[in-house]
Amino acid sequence: MQERLDQKILKHLLVWVAWIGTTQMMIFVTGGEIDILSALVYYVPSIGWFYFCSFILFKGFFSNRKKRIIKVLLWVLLFPVYYFVRYLSVLLYDHFDIVEFFQNRKEIGYSLAYYLQYTIFALGYAYFIYSMERQKRIQELELNNRQLEIQQLHTEYNFLKAQVNPHFLYNTLNTLFSHAQYYSEELADNILKLSEIMRYSIEGLDKDNGMVNLKQEVHHLQNLIDIHQLRFSNELQIDFAVSGPVGDFTIPPLVFITFVENALKYGELKNSSHPLIIRLDAYQDRIRFYCRNKKKKKVFEKSSGIGIQNVLKRLDVSYKGKYEVETNNEEEFYTLELTLYV
Repeated sequence: MQERLDQKILKHLLVWVAWIGTTQMMIFVTGGEIDILSALVYYVPSIGWFYFCSFILFKGFFSNRKKRIIKVLLWVLLFPVYYFVRYLSVLLYDHFDIVEFFQNRKEIGYSLAYYLQYTIFALGYAYFIYSMERQKRIQELELNNRQLEIQQLHTEYNFLKAQVNPHFLYNTLNTLFSHAQYYSEELADNILKLSEIMRYSIEGLDKDNGMVNLKQEVHHLQNLIDIHQLRFSNELQIDFAVSGPVGDFTIPPLVFITFVENALKYGELKNSSHPLIIRLDAYQDRIRFYCRNKKKKKVFEKSSGIGIQNVLKRLDVSYKGKYEVETNNEEEFYTLELTLYV
């Protein structure tokens, strides 16, 4: 939690009160007289110099070696300025003669002593600030590293699950397929399609270049639609059309399937007046995908958007700067258009 500004100011005031009070007490003990107004006149320029050095002159002094020599030279050249400011404050209080004050070696020596003393204070305080900021950055890096480690553990865990689950599911689906043939050819056919989609989703990501033929994506996209039609007794209103030489292109797998799956999940698909429209057009220099669906009035499970985000990340790898995504989230309809430039 960051310290509030008023708390910082109060702490600084208490430190300066303690410092001035201690020095004045030492003067009193050694036989001198305490004059608070005179003390303030002498201390104010030095305190001002302390803050100038701490926050301006010595800013970045410990982190940037190239600027240290320049800052040291500047510090040397600024002594006359400090001495002049100190002179003005004393002049206002004691009405010293300007010639006498500048020729008084004793006053120059006092000023130089204060100049060095408060410069050392400022260096210490600047180093303290630098150390605190550096420690904060280290803690933030350690926190980020721990979060990355946790994320990596989750990734490895999910990867292990992906290694175990598919083999079990493939075998189970094959068993279901062999039994379903005796009862329903349509059911058996859709079980086979589901098995193909699952194998495609796993093996497609394991390709050497992470790309698959667009024709494969279209084939499994049709499988996905067929499976959903079986779930809803062929009542879904889906207008799916493909044009162009889709076999001539390669894409990252599951790109279009993810978008269509999202539309199947959150779209109102039984209205013949507003069917789910899916268009995939392959041109000589680009691939255009269009998907538009009427939205359900009641959605029991809100979309996390993770699937679509993952698709866009994969597109950044394969089509960095060579793709466009346009979405239109209207009150009743959701439209997505993706263009890949090849």
